[in-house]
Amino acid sequence: MGKPPATNTAAVELFERQVAAFEEANPNITIEASDVPWDAKTFATRLAGGSAPTLLRVPLTEPPALIERGQVADIADAAAELESFDDLNPRVMQFLERDGAVYGIPEKSYAFGLVYNRDLFEQAGLDPDSPPETWDEVREYAAQIAETTGKTGFGEITTNNSGGWHLTGYDYTFGGRIIEQDSNGEWSAAFNDDAAREVLELWKAMRWEDDSLGDNVLGKQEDLVAEFTAGNVGMWVSAPPDVYPNYIAAGGDPEAFGAGPMPQGGADATLAGATVLMVNAAATEAEKEAAVKWIDWRALRPNYDLEVAAETAEASAADGLPVGVPVLPIFSDEAYAEYRDAIAEYVNVPVENFDPYVESLGALEYVPEPEVASQEIYAALDPVVQAILTDPNADIETLLADAETRVNAILAQYAS
Repeated sequence: MGKPPATNTAAVELFERQVAAFEEANPNITIEASDVPWDAKTFATRLAGGSAPTLLRVPLTEPPALIERGQVADIADAAAELESFDDLNPRVMQFLERDGAVYGIPEKSYAFGLVYNRDLFEQAGLDPDSPPETWDEVREYAAQIAETTGKTGFGEITTNNSGGWHLTGYDYTFGGRIIEQDSNGEWSAAFNDDAAREVLELWKAMRWEDDSLGDNVLGKQEDLVAEFTAGNVGMWVSAPPDVYPNYIAAGGDPEAFGAGPMPQGGADATLAGATVLMVNAAATEAEKEAAVKWIDWRALRPNYDLEVAAETAEASAADGLPVGVPVLPIFSDEAYAEYRDAIAEYVNVPVENFDPYVESLGALEYVPEPEVASQEIYAALDPVVQAILTDPNADIETLLADAETRVNAILAQYAS
């Protein structure tokens, strides 16, 4: 898995060049690439039936269940041979290691933070170098932006599972969790509590008391990126490094882009995710070794091999692509610093605008997305967020109770 979709011709060409170079360097290994994306239900059947690929590319929500079911291989021996293995970020690897076994290697990682428009901050009399750090401050800033500029102070997304995704991330900042597992291994909904009520009360107040969320509350992330790029939204929550390339591609002003910490409700936590590469448990020893070599070649080398990193950065800059966007690194801080030095002359991003976000990453606990059925759960939670933002009389207790019933029905399918 991992070949880009055919519609992205430039990425496909790069992938095929990487395959050719890898096969030339490893003449005893042949890559048979698949562009089929991960789908939990489809791959559960394929893994059980023995038709899944050797190398699996999955979101960080999937490893616990795959490991529990014995469907992915321990690659500790092959991984230990990698030059860069010891430098992989332990805050990401904690989800992929158990009792000395290694079940996967991260391809990229992300953490929620605040994306904001520095120009709108200045127009509203706010300091663009000091974004809000708490939800109370977000509410104050959003109201001030809306009142002084007439723009949406804080943008929100609620469709295509994005409402549930955001409810989850916000819930974590108040110390909540979406699901929990008992001693028998059974999962149940855990969000019908004060943490989720705090989030919903905040949304309700910003929408109906402050009028700082605007009227476009039934959209997905792509819609909000477009509005934000057009300068119509002051702040919103996403993974800033993932948003920036799309923002620039759509014509956004680099200097107006700001990235701040995930606003907090007292828990000092943020939702973190990753794309993870894992090896099918049915793989032979030779296939496991070959898969790990390919992981190293394509996913790791551009981040730790300083010569490859510089070559990639130079080519990207020549194509007008963003180079040097600060990210949640998959390697140690030391290795990441060396990588940054290697690409420094090609950086074309206002890195200082990301400083508040970057500084927060070492101070917050990383909480993964729900360990099972994450997308199904998000879909079940979308209506809760939509109701709060479209109906001033929406009842929080009823919405949470109804959603709890829906989510528990989903989780019953994952009973051990």
